[in-house]
Parts: sequence; C-alpha cells; structure tokens
Amino acid sequence: MPPLLFRLSVRPWRALSVGLAVVLGMGGWSSAQAQVLLHVPLPNGGLMQAQALQLATDSLRLAQFGQTEEALRRLQLAVSMVPNSSELLYVLGNVHLELGDLEQAIASLQKARALSPQDGAVLYSLGSAYLRQGSYFAAAETLERAVALQPDNPNARFQLGNAYLMLDRWDAARQEYEKTLELDSAYWPAMNNMGLVDYEQGDLDAAIDRWERTIEMNNAVAEPYLALATALYIRGETERAEELGAKAMRLDPNYARLQVLRENLWRENLLRDVQILLRTRPVAEALQQAAIEQFNRRMGLSE
Repeated sequence: MPPLLFRLSVRPWRALSVGLAVVLGMGGWSSAQAQVLLHVPLPNGGLMQAQALQLATDSLRLAQFGQTEEALRRLQLAVSMVPNSSELLYVLGNVHLELGDLEQAIASLQKARALSPQDGAVLYSLGSAYLRQGSYFAAAETLERAVALQPDNPNARFQLGNAYLMLDRWDAARQEYEKTLELDSAYWPAMNNMGLVDYEQGDLDAAIDRWERTIEMNNAVAEPYLALATALYIRGETERAEELGAKAMRLDPNYARLQVLRENLWRENLLRDVQILLRTRPVAEALQQAAIEQFNRRMGLSE
C-alpha cells in the first residue's frame, strides 16, 4: 500500500474507531466484539435506535467478509434512522474516506463535527479528507483544531505537517514532523516527509540524510529508496543512485507514475528530478521487469 494511504488511514483509534478497523479489514474482531465496540446510545431503549445499532453492527460483520457495498448500504440506512448520531456519521465518513468517496466522506464528517465540535477524532478525519481533496487551507485549519484537542496524537501532528507541506509552509511542516517523531520515534513517514521539505528548500545533504534514516526505520517500502536515489543522482553519485532506483522499482513499480508520487506529496523539484533518474537504463530495465512480474501475478501467471 502506498505510504500516503497509510498516512491517511492511520487514525487515533478509540472504541468506535476500532470498530471501523473491522470495516476496513484491519482487525480480526468477532461480530460480538464489534457490537460492543460500536456503541450507539439507546435513549429509552427506543426501537429505532436498536434497529440502527443492529444494522451498524451487521455492516461491520459484512465488511469483515469483504461485502463492502452491502455493508455501506446498511450503515447508510442506520444513519438515516438515527441521523443525529455523531458516532455513526463518523464511521460512515471514514468508510467513504477509505473508499475514496471524498465528497460523501466530507459531508458525513461535517455533520459529525456539527454534532460533536470538540471531538478530535472527527476533526482529524475531516482534515484528512480535506487534504486528499486538495483543500489545503481547510485541511490545515481543521487539523490545527484536532491537534489543539489532541496535542499528543502523532497521526494528527503528521497530517497537519502534510497540510503545511502542501501550502509551502516549510518550517511549520518540519516542526510538526519533528513533533510526530518525538511522540513516536518509529513513525517513518514523518522522517521521509522531512526529506521532502529539505529537498524543496534546496538542502540536498539534509534530504539524503533523512531518506537514509527512513530506510533504516523501514527498508521494505519503495518511496525513500526512490527519493534517495534521485537526490544522489543529482549530486553526481550515479552508480549508487541507479542501484537504489532499480531497487525501488522492484519493490513497487507504481512509483514510476508521477500521479502516485504527487499523491504521496512529492513537490515540483523532486518530481522534475526523478524523471531524469527514471530514464536511466538500469532503472528503466528494472521497472520493465517489475511491471511484467506484477502483471503476471495479477493474471495468475507467476510460478
């Protein structure tokens, strides 16, 4: 999974958020556990609320077995039955966010925020949705509020740094990434993105150091290898650059696509320079071979 998707999907799990993990297939929870985790208040034991709760827990169970569309349909019905439940709207908004339905995600999360304006988890998810939509000012404003409510949440700090990065607020972005790492020293995307900031500011040596440290933290993802290779190539270390660039392509050939790099917050200078590296023979050959292997796997042709 590309790092940006990881960055946007990691959220400060509370009880209801763990229920969402079942929806997204990220947890091995039973349906009974999911029903406990997805708590919706039942004033006066009302039948409507009870039915909505049952629909919501059913949706978690269905999604756990890959029936996403039916799960979403039942969750939408549950929300229609209890429209003033910020918890249900929060879950619905996050499901839409994970599925890439940004407009619907934002609509649901805005309603959840109106009902629970001091809920940091809701603000975090809404800010993440704005970020993916490209509404960077709205993302920054919303995530600033989330951080104010949850200053020790590394995920919110990281997302706020991403919003600042896209607004060219370099120092503010770096500060949030540093705070993220103070809260979670293993948070490799924050180290990686500090390299993005350094590169756009023209500090090649600092960027190289960041990406080398990122690889030490996680050597199984393509992005830091490709970024490091690009910086080394521009610095004149062509042999090592081509070797690392080829490794990045073998790890994930999707990173040869500029759109994927943009989604991972690569900016103008790095996007320009990586294209030079991608045209070199060793990297191009590694990309071609990795793309063939990827196609064969998808077609069930691999040995």
